[in-house]
Amino acid sequence: MATLLAPEDFSPGEDAMALNKAFDGWGIDEKAIIWILGHRNADQRKQIRLAYQEIYLEDLNKKTQI
Repeated sequence: MATLLAPEDFSPGEDAMALNKAFDGWGIDEKAIIWILGHRNADQRKQIRLAYQEIYLEDLNKKTQI
């Protein structure tokens, strides 16, 4: 099985904003959500979750359980 290399120069805030944009509108942009979260390691996903909470005052885990 291949191992995905997560980018080292990512921005949790930018990823949080991109995820929020993927949740907005008439439908959910599942491809964008999968692309962002699927290309981050566990520590980076935690940083994104914390940034999302700080920016939008919402729990990202609950948003992804739609």
